[in-house]
Amino acid sequence: MKKPRNKKYRPRPVSNGGGLTVIAKCHARGQDAAPLNDGQLQDLGLAYWLSLEQLRTGDASEEAWSCVVTALNIGLAMAESDIGAEHEDAFARALDGAFRAKTRSAKSGNFRLDGEALRDIEAALTVHDSQMEVATRAEVVAAMNLVRQRVDDGHVYKEAA
Repeated sequence: MKKPRNKKYRPRPVSNGGGLTVIAKCHARGQDAAPLNDGQLQDLGLAYWLSLEQLRTGDASEEAWSCVVTALNIGLAMAESDIGAEHEDAFARALDGAFRAKTRSAKSGNFRLDGEALRDIEAALTVHDSQMEVATRAEVVAAMNLVRQRVDDGHVYKEAA
């Protein structure tokens, strides 16, 4: 004989998405642990390499300069979190060269790199490509968030008075 149940049945509340939100969160955690796929790497790389080419030829706007500097800052943030930590100085040199171009642009009106800056930035972006190949999505997002936080906090290059 069955034991009588004394509790009233109360169904658990169901969210709008049902169990899909839980499944989506688990899936996202798995994707965050995976590296970027080839298409994503190519799309991201094209943006800063094409912008560097514009800086090389003198056809660059501040937008192209900003794209390259953003990639360098993300690379620096990744190096600080031990993804290519031995190249941290290379990113600092590249950012110094990019800042020299920014300073010159205020006088000349166009963004051009000097030879040393061009070499340093090419080397740093090559390292950044390698970082992006081995980093997980979560690490890339964390580096981007760190750069955004630094900008919001005002930790950016400023011209000396």
